[in-house]
Amino acid sequence: MTIFDRLGSFFGRERRYDGSAAISCDDAVRRVQEFLDGELEDVSPEEVRAHFDACQRCYPHLRFEESFREAVRRAAGRETAPPELRERLLRLISEARSDG
Repeated sequence: MTIFDRLGSFFGRERRYDGSAAISCDDAVRRVQEFLDGELEDVSPEEVRAHFDACQRCYPHLRFEESFREAVRRAAGRETAPPELRERLLRLISEARSDG
């Protein structure tokens, strides 16, 4: 992280050398799950990806989350939830939508 990045973090969003806004380390790490899920709202995936690609401090957080997700996928294999659980979850989701 450069001195300009550190100074920028005191003011919320950082600035890149070209003057465009960049997300802070805190924002990048806090949004890693949303980024991996493709569910970012007020920031673009490109902006988050650019931060992880450039920041040596934050990149390990991204790699850890990606590796953890892959390990969970491998461990789960082809196991699926019991049909009763699926039915219950769908019912709860339906109820939550009608309450909201």
